[in-house]
Amino acid sequence: MSESTSILILTTDAGSGHRTAAQALELAIAERYGDAARVRVSNPWHHPQAPAMWRRYEELYLDELQSAPKLYDLSYTLSELPGVAQALSQGVAGLLESSIQPVLDEFPADLVISVYPLFTAAVASCCGGPRARPRLLTVVTDLGAVHRSWFTSRGDLCAVPTATARRKAIRCGLDPRIVVTTGIPVDPRFGRPRADAAALRRELGWRPDLTALLLLGGGAGVGQLAELAQAIDAAGLPLQLAVVAGKNEELAGQLRAHPWRTPTEVYGFVDLPDLMHAADIVATKAGGLTVSEALAAGRPLLIHGNPPGQESGNLLHLERFGAGCWTPDADALVSRLAQWLRDPELLRFATTAARQIGRPDAAYHIAELGWGLAHGPPDAGRAARNGRFGPHHARRPQPQIGQYDAEPPSAGTT
Repeated sequence: MSESTSILILTTDAGSGHRTAAQALELAIAERYGDAARVRVSNPWHHPQAPAMWRRYEELYLDELQSAPKLYDLSYTLSELPGVAQALSQGVAGLLESSIQPVLDEFPADLVISVYPLFTAAVASCCGGPRARPRLLTVVTDLGAVHRSWFTSRGDLCAVPTATARRKAIRCGLDPRIVVTTGIPVDPRFGRPRADAAALRRELGWRPDLTALLLLGGGAGVGQLAELAQAIDAAGLPLQLAVVAGKNEELAGQLRAHPWRTPTEVYGFVDLPDLMHAADIVATKAGGLTVSEALAAGRPLLIHGNPPGQESGNLLHLERFGAGCWTPDADALVSRLAQWLRDPELLRFATTAARQIGRPDAAYHIAELGWGLAHGPPDAGRAARNGRFGPHHARRPQPQIGQYDAEPPSAGTT
């Protein structure tokens, strides 16, 4: 073990959520361990030696989610069948090795954290037996319908977001002692506002007296954002609107050109913590990271679109605890907003539920688990699971491992 601990975080850019999770872990590790940790976030599919097919897959992933969600949902369901999943995992793991090996060669790591399915197994294959490889930590970034490809017995520790995901991991054959329920890692700023909502609204130029809706479509600004925003505007609801178009500059221009009646601000690709803390409600697609960020900020969610695959599980998680609901089209979104505005108690209920199930410290929790794993004995996965972190412990008292294994009681739907 070198004097500084080398930590490699493997991610992809198939959607923005995996990289967002990786960056949140990078921040948390830097805050906890400073110069004692040397961290690199890497997308092995972007390495010069990686086959071009992986970059193409990233592009096709977003296209399919947007243009053919039913097809994506079908392929997701079929790939979940045990026999199919095993065959796919074995085949894809072999293809991944040619992308991952150069990254491992360039950055020899004491600990590898994967925030994408199948990477853990591929690292293990590249490195041979357990004694020859770095310690391996998988971090699952979906809340409910977690695909079985996340779960491999070749890892040392698996951090899952919910009790539901933990049960799935165990059903897929993981030793319960190495599965820890932590939440999804989000930027620490979502859990600690820089200022109160009133001050943030003044800085942003928002009205202090109107309920604020933050309307999102992911980092790529995909989906029906323009239609939804214009329907809200036409409804004449007593609220103000902040629309984030992400990297979609054409959409941002279209929105800015609209003659708004509702007080409206349009943003491009922008940091979200201040906007979420200034808003009262977040309307978004059901991506695991965005949902987790809003919950960490204590904001209830309205999920628009038709969530396919893993996103449907994120929606079910919200509905189970009453922290949000599905508003698949403009009419449904306007109707639910009008209901919450007419009956503020319903909005307070959903806000309370969001705060109860939000896990703003998940990134720190996972950073501490990884640190314990990197410095632990040969059975470090089990040691970290039970809170035995060895001499290189974190700088604050360790969380009670397992504190999130039992989720709060279901609050029902709003």
